[in-house]
Amino acid sequence: MRAVTTPSTQYNNKMAAFWDIVGKAANLFQLFGVDAVTPVAVATSLLRFHEMNTECRKLEERVRNLRLLLNSPGGYWVMQHLELGHLLTTALKEAHELVESYNGSTLFARLWGGRGMAMRLRDLRSSIHSYCSLIVSFNAFILVVEADPPSLVIR
Repeated sequence: MRAVTTPSTQYNNKMAAFWDIVGKAANLFQLFGVDAVTPVAVATSLLRFHEMNTECRKLEERVRNLRLLLNSPGGYWVMQHLELGHLLTTALKEAHELVESYNGSTLFARLWGGRGMAMRLRDLRSSIHSYCSLIVSFNAFILVVEADPPSLVIR
């Protein structure tokens, strides 16, 4: 019988191997008089750094998607509504500033601001995703109305 490996299992196996390597490095450092906590702290910082890079790239991709959707009829409709258009423009501006801030920061600053920056990137990506979903919904509504307008009119 062949064992089934899911992405979750593969991820857990990689993490177990990673921490095994970190543990062996800590033992080696102890031989040289270095505290065992140091390699673990460095490894954790590197994982956080990878997480932030991933979140930043995901935010950039979501912003590109939103910019493309703004050229659709639903995007045009959203931008015509003053308050909604302002919120969307503000979110895009914040995303641009946050990505520029992250990309312009030093390695030390990225590691120092780790969790907070990753959370800000993730929260903003979630907000941008909501706008994308809203525009896709408007586009779907417009397509349905164009396909059979009388059936949607409630009188």
